Amino acid sequence: VFYARKSRDIAKQANQIALHNDLKPSRLAIYNTLRDFADYCCGYYTLQWCVKAVKGTHDLSNRIVAVKWELDSYGPLGMADVEEKAAHLQKKAWQLQRVLDRLGGNDLRPLDKQYENIEDNLHGIIDWFAKEKADLRKLFEKYLKIT
Repeated sequence: VFYARKSRDIAKQANQIALHNDLKPSRLAIYNTLRDFADYCCGYYTLQWCVKAVKGTHDLSNRIVAVKWELDSYGPLGMADVEEKAAHLQKKAWQLQRVLDRLGGNDLRPLDKQYENIEDNLHGIIDWFAKEKADLRKLFEKYLKIT
């Protein structure tokens, strides 16, 4: 009975390691997608106003939808905190889109009351995306570590 229990525990541990290694490529792809999305959101204002590579916020809206579709295409990967972070990134990206639309219009009031003007609001969101991009590595560390 002792050896049977020990064999069961070893088999259970081997299954967990195999599952972790099978999910690793998908988890790495999600990490890269979220990192690239955060980077895109950080630089969107520069692309729009300085470089003129994009016009309006249609590209941003399309990218938000594309990222959501891409994340959903991987299916459940057992990363609840990453799914929450992805949803939060998307909500903040929609907020960025609203701020950029407001910046291009006549209403220059900030969306968040903690900011004095719309430009401070914009820079606050961009700084938030930069911080989140840096923190993604820590969030994914436990899912991508070598076992």
